[in-house]
Amino acid sequence: MILPFLKDRPLVLRRYPNGIEESAFFQKDAAKETPEWVKTVSIVSEDRGRTVRYIVANDKATLMYLANLGCIDHNPWSSRYDDQDHPDYVFFDLDPTEGTPFSTVIKFAKLFLETLEKLSITAFAKTSGATGFHIYIPIEPRYTYEQARLFVQAISSIVARKNPGVLTSERTVRKRARGSIYVDAHQNSRGQSLACAYSVRAFEHAPVSAPVRMSEVRADLKPEKLNIKSIRTRVDKIGDLWSEFWDSRQQLETLLKHADAAS
Repeated sequence: MILPFLKDRPLVLRRYPNGIEESAFFQKDAAKETPEWVKTVSIVSEDRGRTVRYIVANDKATLMYLANLGCIDHNPWSSRYDDQDHPDYVFFDLDPTEGTPFSTVIKFAKLFLETLEKLSITAFAKTSGATGFHIYIPIEPRYTYEQARLFVQAISSIVARKNPGVLTSERTVRKRARGSIYVDAHQNSRGQSLACAYSVRAFEHAPVSAPVRMSEVRADLKPEKLNIKSIRTRVDKIGDLWSEFWDSRQQLETLLKHADAAS
């Protein structure tokens, strides 16, 4: 179920070589000893001033190899290696500051989803597998990252204006008000990444970033119960809630018009 959301995408590896209780680190460059059968792509990094060789996970064997490296969650780009400047989805990452109850996160997740629904925008929701919440919108891969960020900013502004005092765009963690929720439009940028759907997260009980229905986005949602032990039974029972994701690509200019009309 996870492979469709990793296919052909450069991966930012997050490795936990000594388990979840110890420090993790991010890795972009594939190691020299990476087996030849593991697909890699070389991408010029303007920030680093050199070429970076990213791993791409297109098959189960590569997933097993990454697990052996201590990779628990999987963080792909939102564009593919053969079209790096055009994302094929945008996302809202609702990231609560310390002290923000999960019920507040859920309240605003629902407000975002209701706003998008009123604008006739098809969106897909999932738990983050941690304390936050993710909302994804598939788009046609012909728009720039800047256009993607403008859309995320426009929708976030609509929700914030109608519900002031909680959402923040402050990028410095210590400057965010306690109890606020950070929505980072700039995360929709080339080379940035986010844990994908069905990714296991490195926390107690191995929670999964699990797709959820709109009807489940309510105060009694317990994301920790959506974990590595329960996810298969859940999918067998209700199906893959994101199975139509790639058939739901939308035109970004239409979405922006909807957002402008609602402003």
